[in-house]
Amino acid sequence: MKLLSTSLLALLLGGCAGMPMSNPTVSILVDLDPASVDRTVIVENITADRDGILYTSDRVTGNVLRIDPKSPQSVVVGKVESRMLDGKKVDASPGGIAFDAKGDLYLAAGAFSEVVRIKAADLNPGKPGLAQTFATGVPGANGIAFDSRGTLYVSGGASGIVYSVGPNGGAAQSSAQIDRNTRTLPDGKTTQAIVANGLKFDSAGVLHVADTSRGAVWKVVMGADGKGGKPVLLAQSPLLEGADDMAFLSNGDVWVAANELNAIVSVSPMGVVKMVAKNGSQGPLEFPAALVFVGKTAYIANFDVPRRDNMDANGSTAKDGIGASIAQITP
Repeated sequence: MKLLSTSLLALLLGGCAGMPMSNPTVSILVDLDPASVDRTVIVENITADRDGILYTSDRVTGNVLRIDPKSPQSVVVGKVESRMLDGKKVDASPGGIAFDAKGDLYLAAGAFSEVVRIKAADLNPGKPGLAQTFATGVPGANGIAFDSRGTLYVSGGASGIVYSVGPNGGAAQSSAQIDRNTRTLPDGKTTQAIVANGLKFDSAGVLHVADTSRGAVWKVVMGADGKGGKPVLLAQSPLLEGADDMAFLSNGDVWVAANELNAIVSVSPMGVVKMVAKNGSQGPLEFPAALVFVGKTAYIANFDVPRRDNMDANGSTAKDGIGASIAQITP
C-alpha cells in the first residue's frame, strides 16, 4: 500500500474539505446528553481519524468519545483522569484535540498546563486507554495542531502565546505571541480575553489562530525551528465574534465556529468574511466550539454555553435547545 506523505496526511487529519457548499443543511447528528440540557455533558472539541470516525471528549468526566457518523452512538474509548493539585481534585476539562500521523490522539489539558496523549492502540472501547503526559509548560493550553514535520503547536488562551513541542514531547517553547486584548460583551459585564484559541494549518503550512476576544483570525508563518514570525491579521469582523475553532476547505477558505453567534462563518484567503449558517438558541448550532470536515460534511461540537445568541427567552439559560451534541452541515 502506498503511504501518504506527511503533509497530505496532516491535512486529512486536520479535516480539509472540498469546495464551499451552496444552501447547506444543518442538523443534529447525535445528542450527547439526551436526558438533560443542564450541561451534565460538555463537549468543546472534535476531530476525525483517517477513516472518518469522529472523536470528542467530555469535559465533565474526562471521557474520550468515538462516534461513527454512519451509526452515531458515542462510545468511550479513552479517559483523561482528574488529578490532585495543591491538595485539590482538578478535572482535566480537555480542550483541543488532534491526531498525529501515527494515529495517536492528543488533548489539551489546560488545567494541568499540559498536552496529554493516548496511544492509538489504547483507544479501545473494551478497555479505554488513560491519557499520559506528552508536553509540559503550556499554561491555558487550548487549541492544538500538528505541522507537516510532526511539531505540535498549542494555543495559550488569554496569554496569547502559541507554544511548540517537538515530536518527542517534553517542555514546550514559546513560538509566537498574539497581543492581549479584553472585550466587554453587550451585557456590559461579561468579558472575553482569549486571544489564542483554535489553531489550524492551511495547505501551504501557514498557521492560523482564532482570536475569540477580537473576533478575528491571524496568520503566523512558522520556521523549521518552531519559531513563528509576526502575526498578520487575516480578518476581523462582527461576524467572527466568538471565533473558536476552524477547519479548511480545499479552495483555501476556512470555516470558523463563531460560538457567541451560534454560527459557522467562512473566511477567504483574502480575508472576505461570509455567513455559512446561523440560528437562535433552539439550535441545531448551540454555541458551536469546534468543527472538522469528513469529505464534504462538516461536523460541529456544540459547547452550549448560555451566552449571547445561545440564550432562551429569559435571557439566562439555554434550556430550549438540545444541549451537548454534534451537529452536521451537509451540501
